[in-house]
Amino acid sequence: MMASFVTIPSLLALFRIDRELHEYQLALDALLKDQVALEAKIGAIATDINQQEAASLKLQASIGAQDLDLKTRQAHIEKMREALNSTKTNKEYSAILVQISAEKAEVSKLEAAMLENMEQLEKDQATTVAAREQLALQQGLLATAKGESETRATELRGHLDRLNALRSGHATKVPAEALKQYDRLRRKYPGDAMAPVEFDDDDLDNISCGGCFMALNMEDVNQLRGRDEIRRCNACSRILYLPETLANEKAHAGDPRS
Repeated sequence: MMASFVTIPSLLALFRIDRELHEYQLALDALLKDQVALEAKIGAIATDINQQEAASLKLQASIGAQDLDLKTRQAHIEKMREALNSTKTNKEYSAILVQISAEKAEVSKLEAAMLENMEQLEKDQATTVAAREQLALQQGLLATAKGESETRATELRGHLDRLNALRSGHATKVPAEALKQYDRLRRKYPGDAMAPVEFDDDDLDNISCGGCFMALNMEDVNQLRGRDEIRRCNACSRILYLPETLANEKAHAGDPRS
């Protein structure tokens, strides 16, 4: 590689920074994703509790209405029983008995319905209590997770801020057209816009792209060694580089995070 070459070496310096940026961003995203999932679970439980409580209130209102209806019918039965004492004919007496019998039948139905509703209310309230316990548990887990992840998230954001500042400086050293191509590929392949040309000097019949593993040829190697310009894989479009160029760039630049 000629010492005057700048395109691929400068891109590799940027590429190394972008790989670090991508790794830190993935770590931060995973950290936040866990919290978001826990918050969503808490929200779902809270929604269920609200729905259960609304259903319980509706059921309580229904039981109250049934109780009022029951008391009204029972009072009516008592009045009709009293009326039996003042009847003057068997026909009147029989008619009142029929009414009492019919009212008792309605009372029995009402009592059965009330009992069913009261049993359902008891079950619903038990479910709500269990849901509230689960909600408290998940809220505790979230509080713990936030406490534990806050330091790590701050650390990751610090790395991202430093690397972004470092990237801005390195980007100015890349030829404009090369930077334009690279940035376009960086959006397509986050943290993976460049790929090594993989080959063995003792087996030049087997040359491949380290990104997609499709076959390359000696022309790709020769161009990268002889010209200060971008060469891309015909299959995946990644910008190609030689392992020796990366080794030289690392030796010259050191750790991009420093």
